[in-house]
Amino acid sequence: MADKPNTRIPFNKSNLDAIPFAESGKQVTYYDTNKTNLSLRVGATSKTFIVYTRPKQGNPVRITLGKYGDITIKHASDLAAKELAKLADGFNPVEEKKQQQQEQETAKKNSEETFKWMMDTYKAEHIIGYKGGSESTLHNLETTMDYFDEKTVMTLKKNEDGTWSNDMEVQLTSWHNRPFRNITKQEVLDRFEVLEKARPTRNFEVLQPVSRTHQMSFKFASSAFNFIIARNELDVKEDLRNPFDILSTRKKWKKTKVRSRFVDFNKAEFGKWWKAVEDYDFCKHLVSDYIMFSLLQVGRSIDAAPLKWKDVDLELKRVNYIDTKNGEEYIFPMTTKVYEIIKRRKELNKDTVHVFDYEDSKTGHVPQDCQHHFKVIGARSGKKISHHDLRRTWATAARKLKIDERMIDYCLKHTINDVNAHYFVRNEPEILAAMQSVEDFFISTVNKAQEEKQEVEA
Repeated sequence: MADKPNTRIPFNKSNLDAIPFAESGKQVTYYDTNKTNLSLRVGATSKTFIVYTRPKQGNPVRITLGKYGDITIKHASDLAAKELAKLADGFNPVEEKKQQQQEQETAKKNSEETFKWMMDTYKAEHIIGYKGGSESTLHNLETTMDYFDEKTVMTLKKNEDGTWSNDMEVQLTSWHNRPFRNITKQEVLDRFEVLEKARPTRNFEVLQPVSRTHQMSFKFASSAFNFIIARNELDVKEDLRNPFDILSTRKKWKKTKVRSRFVDFNKAEFGKWWKAVEDYDFCKHLVSDYIMFSLLQVGRSIDAAPLKWKDVDLELKRVNYIDTKNGEEYIFPMTTKVYEIIKRRKELNKDTVHVFDYEDSKTGHVPQDCQHHFKVIGARSGKKISHHDLRRTWATAARKLKIDERMIDYCLKHTINDVNAHYFVRNEPEILAAMQSVEDFFISTVNKAQEEKQEVEA
């Protein structure tokens, strides 16, 4: 067995040059007897100066100074003295290096956590994972991503007479791949102020700025930011601020105008509109049945359009609404006319998935808003409305008939937060009576208008 080398020697050039390299895979450390605090770590191919010490507080520290040959003994000794002085002042280069590595890792992670990552995480964990992800909400999230993508916007300016005209074309950059932490309040405000003056891309009768969709998109982005802040609160020690809060500070949020449009059954317009819907024969009365069904079932478009046959019970005359806006499930009885509509659709669509099947649609069912069809019916009847106006029409009639307000709220699928919420589920006959009374009122109103018209014509 070879004698172990003497590892405590005076450090000078001849002694260090004479030290042999270590065997492959091994290291030998030599210590200077000249009281320089230097050590030399010798491997298979290199000799490296190090300084090793144990601070009064903390773990032992080993600091690499440089390779012998690249720096001299004197230079290494000077470096060792400086490092030891730093340690005496409480500076720990090892801890600093760890901190730098952590900062680099954090910076890399932060660069990967982009605006798109934030929105995708919010969508997956909150919108879908927690709330179930309704079709309308997922669609609104797609719209949000579009508003924060690269786009060209034509802004409008208001004229002295109150009308609007084109102003200038503005190029907006995409935020999708930007680290979400780098988005500033000023950038949020600047983008919002461009979009609040933006010209709609389609479906406008009077030229005026976009009124709602940009606000909805910024609210989704703000909610996603707040979600991520709360999500990372226990794991990340950073002072995150939501830059979208500037919109509240600058009072940029506008209240949505309360709409009051409905088909007025106190006027002749109701009979004309009803007749126009019944006579609308597009795709074997597909749209006509969808509109009537929505009106008489007080249905949101997100509930009625994608309705599937598996959620319809013809024997018990029930419609089951599973994925509603408020997350609750509802069982609605079929009134007389609704039952007729469902039977007719079954005869026409017996082998389909959806009640209001439409094979030319990418969804497989009738479009939710049916904007084009409402426009055609409006032109024929003189009364143009939207799908949501159907619910307002039903609710207005229900109040005229003095139906209990809580029953109306239930039929509208509004959330009822009290101990009596399950009362409605257990009292299907009363729900049917309320819905049938509104249906009968509509039909009697139409019949009366028709009789009056015939009398005038006679």
